[in-house]
Amino acid sequence: MRFLISLCVSLLLLINGEIINGQTTEPTTSISDPCYDYNTLDEYWRDIRQNSYQYSGYDDTLVEWSGWYRLYLNGESAQMSEWCVSDAGCGGETGLSLNGSHPTLEDGVETREVVGTHAWWWWGYSHECGAYNSTSIRVKACPGDYYVYEFVKPIISSPRPMYCAVAFQSISSDPCYNYESLDRPWRANNESGDYICDNMFSWNGWYRLFYYGMDIRMSETCVSSYSCNTDINLWLSDPHPQIEDGVVIREVCGDGYWGSCCDYKSRPIRVKACPGNYYVYELVNPLFWWCAGYCTGTVLFSFI
Repeated sequence: MRFLISLCVSLLLLINGEIINGQTTEPTTSISDPCYDYNTLDEYWRDIRQNSYQYSGYDDTLVEWSGWYRLYLNGESAQMSEWCVSDAGCGGETGLSLNGSHPTLEDGVETREVVGTHAWWWWGYSHECGAYNSTSIRVKACPGDYYVYEFVKPIISSPRPMYCAVAFQSISSDPCYNYESLDRPWRANNESGDYICDNMFSWNGWYRLFYYGMDIRMSETCVSSYSCNTDINLWLSDPHPQIEDGVVIREVCGDGYWGSCCDYKSRPIRVKACPGNYYVYELVNPLFWWCAGYCTGTVLFSFI
């Protein structure tokens, strides 16, 4: 009987692992989880929210990619961009972004298409999103609110392609109660006033928008050229969030000289709906050669 019991135990150990000198080991066929087995990639020039013209000599086709990677920007956890940004090469000439949203924890490992937009505006219609299709990559959402990517060599038909990243720092305090007031009525459609050039403004943190002392929000619809006292009028291409949504990321569009309401894609911003019927925005410097400004509507709103 003891022999049979020992034999059964040995067989179970062999199924789940190996016996070496009386000790069991982990199965040799186990596959490591990329959420805990990745390479760290922290390179500041990949940030789409920075001016990439200062460092445009990088090329991800020259990198020896191997395995999975987690993105950082200056030590802060980052993610690959889901947005096309005009004139942002993120260190190269063709900024690569995901053609769609990231997976959720429940999705596991997912394959995502990668598209690119050329960085240099004087080379024709470089502002068109998805001008290039690159090699698809695998992506996984991980516990702890971060992603890992199985980066591969991009298709070399696009000049100097680079995987672009964007970091959104954790909020140390609720921005609904920690913001700066911005009451500049001339941001509203067809309101005369000072010329707006938000590219030159030192944005820092969160802002609540006012119109002669009354709450107002960024426009969610196309703003025609020069109607809010700037060259490129910036507006949200998606609806504002609800209170239960918390902090969300929104894409910012800008009208241009070719007749399209979204000729340009500016840097994405964070937005939050707040108790008390108002919004706050984490505004950043637009990425354009010409003056650009965040535009508001002229009609007050209510989301409660």
